[in-house]
This record gives sequence, structure tokens and C-alpha cells, in this order.
Amino acid sequence: MGALDAISTQAREVLLEALMSVAWADRTLADEERKAAQAAAMGLGLVQPGDGDLTSPDRKPIPPERLDVAGLNQRDRELIFLCASWMAFADEVVDPAETQVLDRLALRFSLSSQRRAWLEERADELRKRQAPDASWWRAFNSLVVEAARALTEEGKPRG
Repeated sequence: MGALDAISTQAREVLLEALMSVAWADRTLADEERKAAQAAAMGLGLVQPGDGDLTSPDRKPIPPERLDVAGLNQRDRELIFLCASWMAFADEVVDPAETQVLDRLALRFSLSSQRRAWLEERADELRKRQAPDASWWRAFNSLVVEAARALTEEGKPRG
């Protein structure tokens, strides 16, 4: 399974905008964030190599409050939030501005504080497990697949 299989078509664009909102939150785009954003866009099939630079300072992400989330199910909302949290950790520094964007995303996705904390913990775990020499495309693809699995496993009855 790849990233394209792990998230609905409708959720892909919302995911990319959420990632870009977090990446640009502090008004600077660290090299790790730029690479992660470009890998995400390609991994989600939203841009092809050589397309316009989605990390250009001229490109402004859609504010979280304006994201079209009406057709997203709860799993997609949680997967998007988990990936956005991962982006906040991409440069290993969570800036207060990134936390504010995550606050706004959590509100937009109607996440409880407990659920948000659980998702952020999964994002941190996945970031720490990321192989240091892995390409950003592979890292993002693995992130989406592993995050989808974590959400699926968590939803299965235990016993």
C-alpha cells in the first residue's frame, strides 16, 4: 500500500494545504520542511517533478478555517492532522506559530484534546522511527501508510 491508497482523493488536497500551513507558519521554510512538502505533493499525486514550486514564498496556503472539510470522514481528518503534526516536527523544532496552526486545524477537524494528544504522539513516534538517510518521498509515503495503519488498528475491537 502507498500513500495514494491510504487516503481518500478528496482528502489529498486538504492534506497538502494543512502541511503547507504548518510549514509556512513561522514565515520561514526550513530545508527539511521544503523537502517534506515537495515529497508530500508528489506522493499524493498533486504535482509532478518539475511543476511550479509549491514552496515558493509567493504561494500562500489556505487558512485552516477555510479548508473544505465537509466531505471528509473522521479517519481522513485524523490522518491529515497526524501528518500536519509530523510536518511540525520535520525540522525538529516545533515553533509556537506551528502550534497555533495545529490548534486551528484541531478545531477545524473537531478533535478533542485527548484525541489530538494521541495523534501528536503517533506523529512524534513516526518521525523518530524515520530512517535518517531515507528520501523525503519515502519518509512521507511511509508516514501516511503507517498513520493509516495506526488509525485502523486503533479502531479494531480488542479482545
